[in-house]
Amino acid sequence: MRNSNYILVILISIILLINIFPNFGSIKIHKNNSNEINNIYIKQKVHEIIKTINESMIENILRELISIGPRMTSTYGCQKAGEYIINKFNKYNLSVEKRPWEDFGNKFNPGYYKSNNIIGTKQGLDKKDDEVIIFHAHYDTVKDSVGANDDGSGVVGVLAAAYALSKYDFNKTIKFVTFSGEEIGLCGSSYYAKEIYDENLDILVAINADMIGKSNTKEEGKKIRLSYSEDTEWIINAIDKINKSNEKIDIRVSEKYPYDRDSDKGYSDYFGLIRYGYESISVWNSGNDPYANTPEDVFSNVNISYLVNTTRIIAATIAYLADNNNQPPKVTIGCPKKGKIYHQDKIIKNLKTDKTFVINDIWIYPDIKIYNSDIKKIEFYYDGILQETINDIPYAWHLNKNSIGKHKIEVKVYDTLGRTSIDQINIFNFNLLKTK
Repeated sequence: MRNSNYILVILISIILLINIFPNFGSIKIHKNNSNEINNIYIKQKVHEIIKTINESMIENILRELISIGPRMTSTYGCQKAGEYIINKFNKYNLSVEKRPWEDFGNKFNPGYYKSNNIIGTKQGLDKKDDEVIIFHAHYDTVKDSVGANDDGSGVVGVLAAAYALSKYDFNKTIKFVTFSGEEIGLCGSSYYAKEIYDENLDILVAINADMIGKSNTKEEGKKIRLSYSEDTEWIINAIDKINKSNEKIDIRVSEKYPYDRDSDKGYSDYFGLIRYGYESISVWNSGNDPYANTPEDVFSNVNISYLVNTTRIIAATIAYLADNNNQPPKVTIGCPKKGKIYHQDKIIKNLKTDKTFVINDIWIYPDIKIYNSDIKKIEFYYDGILQETINDIPYAWHLNKNSIGKHKIEVKVYDTLGRTSIDQINIFNFNLLKTK
């Protein structure tokens, strides 16, 4: 009887450890234990989505959009374009949001602007999978252009993908986002990036389509260029595999450019998102468009067959990602957060910018999501120099250095399959009272 009691105590202890241990210490580890998605089913779904997107659909949406006229932010044309997009999303049975924003334009477009970001959401089926995929473009134009390629082509891509993908169910949630304010200083997307960061929205990747409808030669018609963040190489590899396995897509990645997260300026709506640490891929024309931001950016400036292909490869990639759980780990810095002032490890003020100020010392806490592997180790860097390597929980590093100024904190995670993920944050640290 006594032995039975001992065994019972041991079993209860093991159960408690299993349930408590993952939440112990300084990290939230989210491990996806769902069954592997049937690859044949994914391929079939992707193939059907590709067939749905055709020249007739693309041409009709583009003609409807540019028939509204110029769509400069805050003008009547921009308002009507927003209403047009809302109507499309409603027809596709998406959940629709109109998110207002207001801001000052850049030095080339001075003044105060008000407008809306329009979002259509296809909710994922897996309630345990809170990751979101974003596909976005900007629906505003410069003052004297209907913006057929810049960025009517991107908006058409978003709407056509939304239509094709809305016919299927996916594990992950997909958001189709159209921004205004891009041409006056990336206003709408910067506002949205801060909104979703403050809401702790978990983004797998945000795909930006800005001018994806122009090819000048037959050779250019088979290429796209990409800009990308550091943890998206596996997605770019997926793009290549999807292209090779589908005869209805004849397009390849010809050039790749890594983003500079420390840059103080950007050239499209990806910028606000990477400033807040999100993973991003931007898709561009393979060649230059001399008519962008001019009155000559009209329907004839767009190569419809090329726009069909760029839209197909993006939609197919989203479909693949939305059901995929065989992916590298993902790390985000949970503390300190952007847009905060910390004193003695506590938030004392929220800011309207993405700047972060730390007074005295602070603990650096990463949040990690893992899928079909385990964590091998975590490295903490300070201004590019390795400070500490941790192999077990709690995964946290105490930053306690004498400092006055700006510093970069980086966290790099390795899983047992050799895959990595990295996140960074720049902080202004004032610490002249280094504790022991």
